Amino acid sequence: MMNLSQVEAFRAVVLSGSTTAAARVLHTSQPNVSRLISQLEKAIGLLLFERSPGKLTLTEEGHTFFTEVQRSFLGLERLDETADKIRRFGTGELRIAAVSTIAFGLLPRAIKRFAQDHPEVGISIHMGHSSVISQWVDSHFCDLGIVSQLSRQDISTERDVLYRIDGVCLMPENHRLAQKKRLTPIDLEGETFISSAKPDELRKTVDRIFDEAGVKRIINIETSYSSIIWSLVGLGMGVSIVNPLAVQDYRSAPVVTRPFDPALPYEGILIIPKGRPANRLVAKFSEVLRTVAREECDALLAQ
Repeated sequence: MMNLSQVEAFRAVVLSGSTTAAARVLHTSQPNVSRLISQLEKAIGLLLFERSPGKLTLTEEGHTFFTEVQRSFLGLERLDETADKIRRFGTGELRIAAVSTIAFGLLPRAIKRFAQDHPEVGISIHMGHSSVISQWVDSHFCDLGIVSQLSRQDISTERDVLYRIDGVCLMPENHRLAQKKRLTPIDLEGETFISSAKPDELRKTVDRIFDEAGVKRIINIETSYSSIIWSLVGLGMGVSIVNPLAVQDYRSAPVVTRPFDPALPYEGILIIPKGRPANRLVAKFSEVLRTVAREECDALLAQ
């Protein structure tokens, strides 16, 4: 029965052109290569080479056999590549979940940068509310998540604050308040306000700020999705307070933003399953995500 050493010797001879060259490639002696070739021919019952002084020529059977050998070795090389990817990146796949504010802008920009260095990594993206994303990460359905808030009872994930930045007031570009450099609750007295949904913790904070200031707003529309808020404001349906990181995602919309007092901090929190074995792929992507978030926050603060 033939063995791998014999097949490797045969392949090396064909590719290099001689037993002497093959011996150098395989780090062995020329007599050993010749012996392996003879053993292979005996094992498979085929004459692979025509022999003449100082020269080996593939027979027709040798050509056919070499074709199959090459196919097998290409398969082995693919296995080597797969093993290397697993060593470097775990499974070679990354499942990411994010809230809408991140999923429509910062996340795609981070993925683009990551993919430039790791084009072989498969990525799937999921979007949901913070509570749903926490469940996905806790159950290992997703490798990591980016949320805007976490309950104090949630102790099943490890967390890292990607950014913390103050919210801004969003309005149509021709709005009367666009002339002001900074806004306070009293400026929004009687304004139609596009609000985040009631279960949202940030909604409670915003409502409390206006209640304490004694300011009444008209709230007929509420949504959990920042993209919908930006679209509605762009259509002149009202004003809102939003995460400024989404600004560049809607640069073509007819809207403007202004700083808002008192400060209303927005957070992006990176979460991964607690107690999960170290994953190089998650670590590398998290590093890219932190860098992109830091750069975009710095750019906003510099404006």
